[in-house]
Amino acid sequence: MIDIHSHALYECDDGSTSIEQSLEMIRTARDIGVTDIFFTPHYMEDGYKNDREVVYQKIDSLRQKLTTENINVNLHCGEEVFIFPHVDEEVDEKIICLNNSRYVLIELPLIENVNYLADVVYNLLSKGKVPIIAHPERYFVVEKDISFVENLIDKGALIQINANSLVGRYGKEAEKLAIKLLKRNMVHFVASDAHSVHGYKLLSESMERLKELVSEDKFNEITRENQKKIILNQEIDSKDYIKAQNTKFFWLPFLNRKGAK
Repeated sequence: MIDIHSHALYECDDGSTSIEQSLEMIRTARDIGVTDIFFTPHYMEDGYKNDREVVYQKIDSLRQKLTTENINVNLHCGEEVFIFPHVDEEVDEKIICLNNSRYVLIELPLIENVNYLADVVYNLLSKGKVPIIAHPERYFVVEKDISFVENLIDKGALIQINANSLVGRYGKEAEKLAIKLLKRNMVHFVASDAHSVHGYKLLSESMERLKELVSEDKFNEITRENQKKIILNQEIDSKDYIKAQNTKFFWLPFLNRKGAK
């Protein structure tokens, strides 16, 4: 597995609190078959912000430790950006895209609506950046109507679910939604979103559950192949999903932005 969403970089956010904890998380991930980890500390307009050079220095320090301990895990940079109206103006200059590629990981509020979401997606795409929406199975708006995700995919966004949602880590509703998204081919990436060693310890069970839910080809696509395309900054285009029946759009006018891709 290539993990594109983790909070394993020490002293950056609410994840790892020390370089020792980061190393323990990486070792645990390695032991269950993770070959690459993207560090994606939170980036918030009015909260967590990390100087990109400090992020790079911390990653380099961990790489040196891994070399010393002969731990073969590749480390990549990134951030999980909590959505705000002008995300597009800060990508690359302040916000670190995944492995400095065209792909940027975006988090939405768990409960609240975002009336400027379509504008953010459109503006990012207009600048050659592709938003990956983190863990939509945890969002109340998706629980209300799965067509929310359909609209995001139609506009050009990609979708990442948390592996541990499949084993109830975030509650029964998130588990059911994650499975529904998988069954409708609306998932482009599965990641850990690990904030601690425990998050990686659960991952082995989650991967076994994923194998029960999708074909071998799909499993490889959403755990490794699409992730490799991020590393290489290659195009990922997947809109071949199964539409929900009798969907309701009355609360989603903001996703129908005229001219949006």
